[in-house]
Amino acid sequence: MSDLLIEIGCEELPASACREAIAQVPDLARKALAAARLPEGDPRVWVAPRRIAVMVEGLPDTREGRSVEARGPAEKAAFDSDGNPTKAAQGFARSHGLTADGLTVEEVDGRRFVFARREEPAADTASLVPGIAAAIVNGLRFGKNMRWGDGTGLRFSRPVRWIVATFGGRPVEFEIHGLAAGATSQGHRFLGHPVEIGEASGYRDALRGASVIADHDERRRVITEGLDAAAAADGAAWEDPLRKLEEVVHLVEAPSVIVGDILPEHLRLPEDVLVTAMQSHQRYFPLRRSDGSLAPRFLAVSNGDPAHNDTIARGNAGVLDARLQDASFSWDRDREAGLAALDDRLDAIVFHAKLGSMADKRDRLAAGAEAIARAAGLTDAQVAQARRAGELAKVDQGAVLVAEFSDLQGYVGARYAEAEGEDPVVAGAVQDHYLPEGPDSPLPGSDVGVAVALAERIDNLTGLFLAGDVPTSSKDPYALRRAAAGVVRMLTDRGWRVPLHDRFEATADALAAQGADIAADRAAVFAQLDAFVADRVAYQLRGEGVGAEPVAAAVGAGFDDVTRTAAWARALAEAVPSEPFQKAWTASIRLERIGAKAAAEAAEADASNPEGDGERRLAEATRAALDPVDEARHEGDVAAAMAALGPLADAVDGFFDDVLVNDEDPHVRARRYALIREAAEVFGRVARFSAVTAQAEAGK
Repeated sequence: MSDLLIEIGCEELPASACREAIAQVPDLARKALAAARLPEGDPRVWVAPRRIAVMVEGLPDTREGRSVEARGPAEKAAFDSDGNPTKAAQGFARSHGLTADGLTVEEVDGRRFVFARREEPAADTASLVPGIAAAIVNGLRFGKNMRWGDGTGLRFSRPVRWIVATFGGRPVEFEIHGLAAGATSQGHRFLGHPVEIGEASGYRDALRGASVIADHDERRRVITEGLDAAAAADGAAWEDPLRKLEEVVHLVEAPSVIVGDILPEHLRLPEDVLVTAMQSHQRYFPLRRSDGSLAPRFLAVSNGDPAHNDTIARGNAGVLDARLQDASFSWDRDREAGLAALDDRLDAIVFHAKLGSMADKRDRLAAGAEAIARAAGLTDAQVAQARRAGELAKVDQGAVLVAEFSDLQGYVGARYAEAEGEDPVVAGAVQDHYLPEGPDSPLPGSDVGVAVALAERIDNLTGLFLAGDVPTSSKDPYALRRAAAGVVRMLTDRGWRVPLHDRFEATADALAAQGADIAADRAAVFAQLDAFVADRVAYQLRGEGVGAEPVAAAVGAGFDDVTRTAAWARALAEAVPSEPFQKAWTASIRLERIGAKAAAEAAEADASNPEGDGERRLAEATRAALDPVDEARHEGDVAAAMAALGPLADAVDGFFDDVLVNDEDPHVRARRYALIREAAEVFGRVARFSAVTAQAEAGK
């Protein structure tokens, strides 16, 4: 038994490519080993900026031979009337490395088929390594690739410079895309030297001797311990609010932690400006003192010679100083201009080519936030705060500081609003109106903030759908799925009953009044929006353990109120196994199946004058169920809705038992179809029962 090591050496990979390699290589290695008929084992993967390595322990030195038998097409399809092989036989033979003459014919269960039999000889495992390496190199799929090599069309994240392949401590020599594989790796670009790799188990130790920590988990540990020690020595704690640690792990091969100074004059800047300058641009880590303030120092991770860390730290501090000088200049310019001047700049900033300027967006946000706050039942004071926050939400789009630090939009506007004495609730809503940024990120901190954040997302969804920028399965450039998910999260979290159609219509009216270039067929676009937001409701509820079918049933009963639909879906999911649901489901399915066939006749018919006991009982039960069903829907009481449908379900059963629906008289037939349609509509107010057919049948 021997160990296999393959290393792909390349130019510095971006952090995203390192993460992709870590995720993909184990599976690629297992598949390549299986294709070579070797034990898949447990591939261990180590990724650093200049290398991707995989080790598989305990492989047999020799792969055993075997006999392979495969059944092909029937004899009649394999040979023509003259006994000559057809294309089917020739293709089957080729696929197994044979000619048609090498095929045999045998009878199986009374039918005759051609068979291919061949012997796969035993092989030295080392001879299989080139194929395994090629499968891994060619199989990697990065988000961004470049072509390189010998013109064979290989796509890789960065140019590949060397290949290491050893088995049992001995180099395996072969060529892949013009590169000769062997045992020579490369150390750190500046601190290391070429390294001869022997046993795979010694790979990491060999590279440590050339100033490379190849194991990404080990680098993370070394970096974290270094940050902890440096922060403790400063009497502070290091922070990583923008989550840069994972990126840094994949940017260095010889990490060491350095401490740099922040000039005191920069500490007057708002804290998030300081942190963003440190993290977003430089990947530094801020230090927090025990009193909660930022320390005038930062930590960074160097990939250079630790002997020169003082020099490196001064250089890093100089880079940060330049960034913060620019930020200070921008902050002062914006403050001198004031909110009114910043707001005046919005007319010249295009929000979207078809949807007008940022000033148009501001006006829609103010009206939308006010309307949502009112619909949510907030106080008059909160409604006024929501409108004011909507008026100020985009003011920082005209700020020089946001042009330089785009990640700080919202935050900068809030600081400028505070500086000019705006209500703290208003300023907080301005800062929070981009929240939530993802499924796990926090929601706005106040009801006013939620109202403005909802207005922002509903405006984006409505406007961009009306402009034709509807997401596809592969593209969502405006992150509208995230916007819709945010709408669902905020509404269900607050329990607000905000009619979406009212907001879609109001936004469309505002866009039209502003001269926006939007679709004329609003109804079709709003139907798309309904389905789009409903899909996000289903996505959220799946995370809660609610199946897709109850959600579809709830949405099918009418979708306008996210909170009510979500609550209704949860309740339907619990009701499915119950006897009242089963009873209603059975009756509804009978109505739907017949009603679907007779929709045209029913549409023209009048059900107001039923004849006979069966028709009258169905008509009376339909009318009797209508108000209780609507009241149960309004109260969110599924049990009451099912109880209200019970007598109607009995009447449906009696109707079908007593009445021949497809009467020869077309007027009678149409009247009965109309009765079916009206009864089905009452069931449809509770749920689209056909959406949960599988669950209902399982519950019988």
